[in-house]
Amino acid sequence: MIAKLLSRAPLYAALLLALAWTVFPLYWIVVTSFKSEWEVLKWPPSPLPEDPTIVHYARLIGADRFYQYIFNSFSVSLGAALVSILLGAPAAYGLVRAGVPPKFSSVFLVWILTVRMLPPIVIAVPLFELLRSMGLLDTRFGLVIAYQVYTLPYAIWILHGFLSAMPKEVEEAAYVDGATRLQTFTKIVAPMMAPGIIAALLLSVLFAWNEFLYALIFINSPSKYTVTVIVANYIQEFEIDWGRLAGSGVLSTLPILVLSVYIQRYMIRGLAFGGIKA
Repeated sequence: MIAKLLSRAPLYAALLLALAWTVFPLYWIVVTSFKSEWEVLKWPPSPLPEDPTIVHYARLIGADRFYQYIFNSFSVSLGAALVSILLGAPAAYGLVRAGVPPKFSSVFLVWILTVRMLPPIVIAVPLFELLRSMGLLDTRFGLVIAYQVYTLPYAIWILHGFLSAMPKEVEEAAYVDGATRLQTFTKIVAPMMAPGIIAALLLSVLFAWNEFLYALIFINSPSKYTVTVIVANYIQEFEIDWGRLAGSGVLSTLPILVLSVYIQRYMIRGLAFGGIKA
């Protein structure tokens, strides 16, 4: 038994090191958010606040109205995710079940993923002109449209893989009973795709929540700023407000963390099935 544990010691040590590498930044952000301004700059830094304070959170919630930017990010991220699901689910279903040639399907999937991998600034100018011509600059809905560059390709990929792993027999039985393709998709396929849809939805929310460049370019009104833009404002040319920067990081992480914990079992199942034949 001891020899077995000793043989696995390097593995356990590597896992602990990886865990510490992942968790330490989160720990340090939380600790820093409760430190006073003078303690943040103290050297060497203390592992725990010597004089804990919530003044940074009070300023964020009070004077800065940080909750407004969280609402902006949440509404835009959720809107972008819902649009991606509404467009991605039929697209994935069409590629898998509508008799699309496999070669075309593969080329299409590679193409949309290639577009997703392009640097965001490459697509920023065409998107800016498109939103300006549609009168959607400085609007949340315009940002939802722009975020499809990030969210839609992954939604199609995940749902395509999920659908490829689903048996066709249930759908064929529905056709025998007289159901149309639309009825089969909405009443049979869509409920069976629920884990994949939830996984794609959560990933789309995460991608949109963390986006910075398009929110900075396409939104001009401070009242419509997202969390990423307002957090960047705490880094000035001659000063960095470490306390509010750390506090805003904690507050902006909590909604996504709670959402992830709540639906993690659906996400794991959706990603597992979505990766089988994607």
